[in-house]
Amino acid sequence: MDVEEAHNKEKFRGKLYILSEDSAWQEAGIGHASVIGTGANRRLQFKDEDSGKVLHDRPVFASDVYQLQGEGERKTIIVWEDQEDQKDWALSFQDDEGSQAIYSLICHEPGPEEKRLLPPPKLTNLQDLARRIALVNPSQREQIAAEMGEAEFLAELRESFHSAEDLNSQKDLTNIFQIVKRIFLMSTHALTERYLAEDVYEDVLGMLENDDSLPLDKRIPHRQVMKEKVKFNDVVSFEDVETLKRIHLNYRLLYLKDIVLPRALDDGAFASLQQLIHKNLAAILEHLQKTDAVLTRLMEQVRQQDMQSLLFLEDACRLSRQIVPEQRQALYAKMASAGLFDALAVYFTGDWARGERNTTAGDEVGVRKPWEHPAQHHAVEVLLLHATFHPTHLRNWLTKEKNEDGRRVLRDLTHMMVNETDQGVQGQIAEILRSVLDPATLEHKEQDKRLEVFYEQGAMDDILSPLREKPPKAGSPPQVCFAQQLICEIVAFAVLKHGYRAKVYVIRHGLGQQVCRLLSAPQKYLQLAAVRVLRAIIGTKDEAYVRYVSKNNLLTLLLQSFEKCIMPPALGTNLMASATLELLEFIRQQNLKVLVETICKNHTPLLQRYASRMKPLELLLLKYQQNLEVEKYPPEQHASGGPIDGGGKSRSRRMRSPGRDDAAEDDSYFESLDDDEEPPPNGKEKSEGLPGLLGGYADEEKDADDSAQAEEGSEKQTEAGAKSLGHVSKRPRTVEPEEAEKTSQ
Repeated sequence: MDVEEAHNKEKFRGKLYILSEDSAWQEAGIGHASVIGTGANRRLQFKDEDSGKVLHDRPVFASDVYQLQGEGERKTIIVWEDQEDQKDWALSFQDDEGSQAIYSLICHEPGPEEKRLLPPPKLTNLQDLARRIALVNPSQREQIAAEMGEAEFLAELRESFHSAEDLNSQKDLTNIFQIVKRIFLMSTHALTERYLAEDVYEDVLGMLENDDSLPLDKRIPHRQVMKEKVKFNDVVSFEDVETLKRIHLNYRLLYLKDIVLPRALDDGAFASLQQLIHKNLAAILEHLQKTDAVLTRLMEQVRQQDMQSLLFLEDACRLSRQIVPEQRQALYAKMASAGLFDALAVYFTGDWARGERNTTAGDEVGVRKPWEHPAQHHAVEVLLLHATFHPTHLRNWLTKEKNEDGRRVLRDLTHMMVNETDQGVQGQIAEILRSVLDPATLEHKEQDKRLEVFYEQGAMDDILSPLREKPPKAGSPPQVCFAQQLICEIVAFAVLKHGYRAKVYVIRHGLGQQVCRLLSAPQKYLQLAAVRVLRAIIGTKDEAYVRYVSKNNLLTLLLQSFEKCIMPPALGTNLMASATLELLEFIRQQNLKVLVETICKNHTPLLQRYASRMKPLELLLLKYQQNLEVEKYPPEQHASGGPIDGGGKSRSRRMRSPGRDDAAEDDSYFESLDDDEEPPPNGKEKSEGLPGLLGGYADEEKDADDSAQAEEGSEKQTEAGAKSLGHVSKRPRTVEPEEAEKTSQ
């Protein structure tokens, strides 16, 4: 800000007062006064000096309404009565020079030549006018916008446009295009709304047809498009005229932003248009929410299977994503209470659940043709929008007691996900089911009640039924394969979120075996889907899941598929190999001993063959050897890796891993996983694996002979184990002075 501008700003600084009902002047704010506009459009504005908020914005009335008051020659107060709201106002200026200037602008308007910044939009002035608008001084921006919004300016601009069209003057038409384009780039909401108003928007769009940056054959006839191709369907009658005007204006704003000026809009103009669109949209949806008659009539028309009403409902739900979450949640709650889901239930007839199929001669038997009623796809999208934002309303309706429509819609959704040929709709339905199955938004006492519908009343059986069929072949339809992939994702989600319910269901129904059959499918993404399910099951680290995976050899199927994917001509670096190695690394890091033992016992050749190329396999073998040593020689009972006899008898039973359940059936189950081991005749166990690596220090309370014998046996075992690895154990050992002397001798 230069010195002169700062001086002028201080000159018009003052306080705004309003006369209260008890005839006392109350301060309304401190800021700066100004007079904007010209002629009959002049307005007296007062803005807050800190926030810039407009505290007062009223038309300028007749000059006899205003009075200039003060003490002596210092006239610093302007007092007037607003003729529209019948309120008394006063402006007290800091400088009498500012009060005199404002009073002069109010009562003695300057002449036409002095007040106008822009020449009139006549044919002779179009080029000069386009240049001046393109180079607007920021300090004059507000006044220029006010001049371009005047009725006289707009009328002369339209007249010049019609004259240029009649004369076919491309130069004038191009100048008019530049002028109108700059008007929208001014980013003034009032100006934008005025130039897209009902009475002038056709001429304005005609002015924007003459884009000189496009060849003539590429220019879009916007007026023709709006008249012939764009049709307004009055689905529900809006009695509020203002709301109807906002609907039409919002469409023209979207058309301007997306079709007319997408390349010309800068960031500021684009943001201004978006803000104006969102403001109008929020007002329209708020009117829809608060007008019960309109919403009730809309739901009734949707229930009567009126396609236009369903499309209107879909657009309303889709556009609601652009408003604030609180207003969107209120709209969805009002729709649900108005019977939204009951209205949508008529589009789900249960044909999928009954297994009806549309086939013609030459079609593959069992493959459903595209759905005959596209209205179902729109109904699915409405359900998806509600489920992803706030699934409580849809979940409560689907799982409500004695609600046959809810059960039917749920069954139809599951069967549609399996049989629908449109993969986009399949994905939408899977997302709906995942949102409804998510217990995160439920209280703990409500989870059992809601999930019972899925696990106890057969809904989950319908969802998982395709897994019981044969794995897809190379020529299987893509929608069948995609459905099985989506089902695997739902299974993995349920395992992670539903706790004991999912665990009981998976183990009871052998779901792991059914999923692992996909490992033999030729489609790699189905193999990866099966790996994700295994990863979710093992990732819970639940002992019941671990025993289930080990007992049914699920990892054997995984490693067989893993070996196939890394054998030539494969390079061994594909996604399937990476996912398998990540799962094995997780088992090793968490030291799930049952799984480590199962893998290393049953697949030692495979692991040793590729251990040199893949570090996780080498580390898994090492972890298995360490577990064997700890199990045979627990550190708390052995020193230096050698056995401590204790009562003179050797340990003949296997020590259970820490954290194992003490139940008798669990012991017998885990003992059955391994081969029976008989103790050697001499009462000592045969050394296996890497004895001595994890041994403890010698017990100093033992007598010298027993200690020497124990250490000598431990040392021999350690050296034997170290030679099998090709290195010597470096674990420290306590050596008594007597033993050191004997050794030196």
